[in-house]
Amino acid sequence: MRMNKRHEGQEMIKMCKWMASVGLIVGIALFLLSFIANAYNEDFFLTIVSLGIIGASMVMFGFGLFMGLLIETYQRDSTENV
Repeated sequence: MRMNKRHEGQEMIKMCKWMASVGLIVGIALFLLSFIANAYNEDFFLTIVSLGIIGASMVMFGFGLFMGLLIETYQRDSTENV
């Protein structure tokens, strides 16, 4: 089933916002947990993993925003030329 062409870019942006927010919540929770779990976190493994998850979420949000805006712009340009 095909989505409405007018809202394809917005759906991409919504999906990436959702994925990035879940990743940020998990990353921040692990980051805060890494300060509490001192005996387990001797080599700062949890801190490194949590910062990696936060960074990946931010990259995912930026990529999704870029793709959504690109889809919106491309569809507007292609309909104006017809």
